[in-house]
Amino acid sequence: MKIRLDFLRILPMLAVFCTCSVFWEFLYGSMVDQEPEQLKYLNYALLGGGLACVILFWRYMQPIVKKWFLAWVCVIVWLVLESYAGWNSWLVYPHVFNKFFVLLITFGLYAFHRRYGMPPFSQLINVLVLVLMANLLILHRDSLSLNAFVENERGFNSSSAYLLVIVALFFLNRFLLRNSFTALLIFFVCMPLIVFLQHRSVWIATIIAVPVDLLLLRLAKTTRFSPAKMILLIGLPAILGSLGLTMIVLNNPEVVSRFEQSIDDIANADKQGTGSWRLKQIESYIPLVQKRPIAGWRLEGFDVPMQFYDPSSDAPMWPDHTGHHFHNFYLDRAFYFGILGILLVLLVPFISVGRRLLKSRRMDSDTAALVAYFGSLIVFGTSYDWSTYHFGLLGLIMAAVAEPVPAPPALDPAVPFMPEPEAQPSALIPA
Repeated sequence: MKIRLDFLRILPMLAVFCTCSVFWEFLYGSMVDQEPEQLKYLNYALLGGGLACVILFWRYMQPIVKKWFLAWVCVIVWLVLESYAGWNSWLVYPHVFNKFFVLLITFGLYAFHRRYGMPPFSQLINVLVLVLMANLLILHRDSLSLNAFVENERGFNSSSAYLLVIVALFFLNRFLLRNSFTALLIFFVCMPLIVFLQHRSVWIATIIAVPVDLLLLRLAKTTRFSPAKMILLIGLPAILGSLGLTMIVLNNPEVVSRFEQSIDDIANADKQGTGSWRLKQIESYIPLVQKRPIAGWRLEGFDVPMQFYDPSSDAPMWPDHTGHHFHNFYLDRAFYFGILGILLVLLVPFISVGRRLLKSRRMDSDTAALVAYFGSLIVFGTSYDWSTYHFGLLGLIMAAVAEPVPAPPALDPAVPFMPEPEAQPSALIPA
């Protein structure tokens, strides 16, 4: 009997995905307002595992990533010394430290996949599809109704709905590359769900990701955009969409009104909706960011009183000393760590992706999907702070665009499930 062990390569990324509510709701329920307290132990394990991967697989890391990691170490040491000097504690505010600690997940995923090769992307995405659909159908089936749409009752939060984008990109590429009609159907399931869940930031991210993905495939010349494929991609949804529009939308004026309101929110972000809410938060904190634009407020920022007030009651949006709950990745990093904080996260990934595109535009469809997702993530960060799993995907993206790509290790071939005594030791993942 033989068993293939290449599925083990998806386990690190799946562990990171477990920090997303779409995964942990199966264990803790969908009525939990905040992350369960027990989830912190998973985060500790991910950080520890990331550091272990960096130490064990240091020699497989590219020079630019090694320098990035050393710069990260210098920043952490700086914060630790500043914490002890100002507050007589080595880690006075873990909330602030964690904004950089989470990069260990990026480094760890990158180092692991540089050592063992990229994970079987199809298996990873299939698990995502299974979990996303099961979560919707089992835990949030009440949100799959027109009444829920009208009342803006979303089954997923924005970070969970954003997982549908990477799934849609994967199956779009599978259709274009292999003419898989099943992949096309799954793509057409993902796209309406993205619209139905009504996260406008995810809409915009999708509008950016899909064209970028198609452009990368076109530059790589890995697929032919035949008329038949274009008819299926454009004509089929147009026909089905027109039928659905006639049968459902036009017969429900409230649905039309809801669509119009969502589009108005996007077009007039400074006047209404959550866009206006975010703009007011930015305006509240920009004066503080401008006072310390280079390195930010760092640990002192946690002591700064709440600057953002509820427009309806003129009361602070959150209590002091609970963090400032920024709904903008760039504002969060700029307030706490300034321009240097933003560059510490994004500079090396930008350089790596740029180098790959300049050196060789020929990339496989999975890498194209990841790079397109990274492009949309840059825009998604203007609406939300990044979730933990985004940093894991960033490590996966870094490994995917790395040159040269390492050869797969001995996990790919079939391995004896019960080797004979003279065979190699049956370690699951060889050191």
